[in-house]
Amino acid sequence: MDSWIWKVFAQSPRNVSLPTPHLTILNACLKPMLLMRLEKQVNRKAVVALKELSQQIQETKCWRERLLKDTRQLLEEKHRVQAENQLFLDYLHQNSERCEKKQEALWKLYAQECGEIQRRRQELASRYTQRNAALRAQLLQGRKTQEDLRQQLQALKTVYMVKERQDTTIQTLEKEKEKIRGEAAAKDQEAHFRFLREKALMEKELQELDLMELGQISTKGLTRKYRALAQACKQAHFEFCGRLHRENQQLRKELQQLSQEYRRVEAVRIRLEQQQQLVKEEQWYREALTRGRRRRLQAERERHQDCSRCPRDHSELSLRHKSRLNPRQHLKLLIT
Repeated sequence: MDSWIWKVFAQSPRNVSLPTPHLTILNACLKPMLLMRLEKQVNRKAVVALKELSQQIQETKCWRERLLKDTRQLLEEKHRVQAENQLFLDYLHQNSERCEKKQEALWKLYAQECGEIQRRRQELASRYTQRNAALRAQLLQGRKTQEDLRQQLQALKTVYMVKERQDTTIQTLEKEKEKIRGEAAAKDQEAHFRFLREKALMEKELQELDLMELGQISTKGLTRKYRALAQACKQAHFEFCGRLHRENQQLRKELQQLSQEYRRVEAVRIRLEQQQQLVKEEQWYREALTRGRRRRLQAERERHQDCSRCPRDHSELSLRHKSRLNPRQHLKLLIT
C-alpha cells in the first residue's frame, strides 16, 4: 500500500496545466458565426456545464493535492514512529537480555547459597547431634552427681544433728565449766578460810605446847588432840586435792574429745560447702549450655526463614520482568 501511494505521488504532476478552455472546444467544434438560435442556446448551456465541470476539476485537484500532502506527512510520521519504536524495541531487547543474564546469575548464586546452606545445615545438624549427645551424657553425669550429693547430704544430716547436739553439749559444758570454776573458787575460798581458822587453832595449840614445854599445862590430852587434828587435816587436804585433780582430768578429757569432734564436724562442713559450690558451678554450666543451644537454634530458624523467602523474591523478580516485557508485545500488536 505504501509503495502504491509513493507511485501515485511520483506519477502525479506537481503543476498540472488546465485543459483547453470550453470556449476553445466549442469554437473548435461549433463556429459561433454559423450557429442557429437553438444551437446558441445549447452552446450557452454547454458553456455553463463546462464551467461547472472545470470548477469541479479544480476542486478535485486541490483536494488531491491536500490528500497527497497529508499522505506524505503521514508517511513521514510513520517512519519517525517506526524509528522511535525500533530504538525502544532495541532498548527493551537489551534490557530483557540484561535482566535474563542477571536472573541467571541470581539463580546460580541462589543455587550456590542453597548448597552452602544445605552443607552448613548438615554440618550443624551433625555438630548438634554430637553436642546434644555430649550434653545428655553431661546431664546424666550431673544428675548422678546430684543424686550422690543428695544421698551424701541425707547421710550428713545425721552428722549435722550430731553437730548441733555437740554444740549444745559444748555450750552446756562451757556453762558447767564456768560454774565449776566458780564453785572451785568458792571452795578454795572456803578452804582458805577453814585453813585460816585451823591455823589460828594450831597457833593456839602451839602456844599451849609452848606452855606445856614450860611445864605449865598437862601434855597428854593436848598431844592426842593435836595428832587427831593433824591427821584429819591431812586427810581432808588429800581428799580435796584428789577430787580436784580427778575433776580436772575428766574435764580435760571431755574438752579434748569435744575439740576432736568439733574439728571433724568442721572438716565435714567444709567438704559439704565445697560440694555445694561444685553443684552450683555445674548447674550454671548446664544453664549456660542450654541458653547457648537455644540461641543457636533461634539463629538457625531465622536463617532458614530468610532462605525460604529467597525463592519468593526471585519469583517476584521474574513477574516484574514479564510485566516489563508486556509493552513490547503491545507495540508489536499495534504495528501489525
